[in-house]
Amino acid sequence: MKHDKTAPANDMPGVVIPDSQLAREVAQLIRDTESELLFNHSTRVYLWGALLGKRNGVAFDSELLYVASMFHDIGLTSAYRDSELRFEVDGANAARDFLRNHHVDEADVAKVWTAVALHTTPGIPEHMHGEIALVQAGAGMDV
Repeated sequence: MKHDKTAPANDMPGVVIPDSQLAREVAQLIRDTESELLFNHSTRVYLWGALLGKRNGVAFDSELLYVASMFHDIGLTSAYRDSELRFEVDGANAARDFLRNHHVDEADVAKVWTAVALHTTPGIPEHMHGEIALVQAGAGMDV
């Protein structure tokens, strides 16, 4: 994965949604799976997280942040209605399976899994990798 170098806090370039094949595929999967409300929320989680990361000088991979943001609430969909797991874990597992099917490095898969699993847990993610901290922060900002 390509790692973005964040801009200084006084230089705020626009935040854009990644346009890689992986990002396009995750967007289509989530659009096909989630309601429009959840899809738009997930998109805003990415935008808020990326904006906050750039503003605060937090290093993050925009593609990984996007994937984690898009999967963070998939566990709330009807596909997981009968699951006995927390919705965060269902989402984390779905993101993990998606990334493994796309042959993403296991270290990056672990970052995304953790970001999704901890997105409702304040006080811990901000001490971890940027992607993990920013999904939790972006979700909090949009809710």
